Amino acid sequence: MRNYIFQCIEPTSADWMQIENAYDSTCYQTEKWYSYLRKIGVKPFVVSVCFDDKHIGYFLGEKVWLGIPMITAPIEGIGTYTQGLNMLQETSEAERIEIYQALAQWIFDKHIALTMQVEDWQLRRDSAEWIPYESFHHKAIEQYGLNYEFRPTLHVPVNKSEEELWVGLSYKSCKYCVNKANKLGLHVREITRFEDIPAFCKVHYNQLLEVCTHKGMRPKPAQREKRMRALCESLFPDRVIMLEVVGKDDNGVEQVMSSGIYCIDKGQCSYWTGASYQRYQKYCPNELMVWEAMKLLSRRGGGDLNFCGMASYKLKFGTVYAYVPRLKFAKYGIFLNFTHMLKQAFYFVRNRILTPMRKRF
Repeated sequence: MRNYIFQCIEPTSADWMQIENAYDSTCYQTEKWYSYLRKIGVKPFVVSVCFDDKHIGYFLGEKVWLGIPMITAPIEGIGTYTQGLNMLQETSEAERIEIYQALAQWIFDKHIALTMQVEDWQLRRDSAEWIPYESFHHKAIEQYGLNYEFRPTLHVPVNKSEEELWVGLSYKSCKYCVNKANKLGLHVREITRFEDIPAFCKVHYNQLLEVCTHKGMRPKPAQREKRMRALCESLFPDRVIMLEVVGKDDNGVEQVMSSGIYCIDKGQCSYWTGASYQRYQKYCPNELMVWEAMKLLSRRGGGDLNFCGMASYKLKFGTVYAYVPRLKFAKYGIFLNFTHMLKQAFYFVRNRILTPMRKRF
């Protein structure tokens, strides 16, 4: 293994300029994103990476305490999908994996944490068809004998022309809906004033709450109104796109029928949340909103639009399957699946104890 040198840093303005101009930057590797993390009480963990005294990049993640000290990139439950290395020059898969190995060993030797978990968009594998990820393999990682698991998601490259994006849409389930919404007079409105963010987040949360209630669920922590407001205010104006679909209902009254939040970056954009009131779904506002968002992201230099999940309705937008590896390192083998065990314990307490208690009282 080559001689890599690591140093924990508090990024300066010059550091952030390098990070955000890197070829592999994502919306989760920006100064504004880390401003959001601090607002919600998450401690950033940023490391400078050097090779033979030459600065070659950064590692961006978070330091958390869940019974043991852990480095995660990204932290689970925050709404992100990938983080990790941010390199100043294009770097091969083999070198990225080697750097992660060296970084994990450095973290353990310096007693910074006992485990490290990383999801890197640059190490993903794309497929036009669904392949069960239990049987999917990442041979480049396996060659190093590393522990990993896949997080599948759907994404579509938006660095295309409008004509190319339109060709990728499904005709029956998407193009038809976009044309219908246009014929009904629906239009998409972007939130461009900071003072409008609270009102937007309130409406958007109410729409999400209705969707979750209909499914017998609760909004995720990252989808709660205060969190969404902190996100939008932190990323405003150039790292977030907030959209509302407006149209007249059967009584001729103008209504906000659906809304959505998109994080933007040239490397990887994200479909953060989207929702609509059920009574307006017959107007097809959701398809129109996503289509207009794709065009906006394309015009503003967005990269891959990660839909952050596997919901089947996302297939209609010309998406492909992405298998994002989650690399798992631990100083001691007993901690290798510690995060998984904590999640299982949490779901057991929530589903077997807390939910029955709420129903009883």
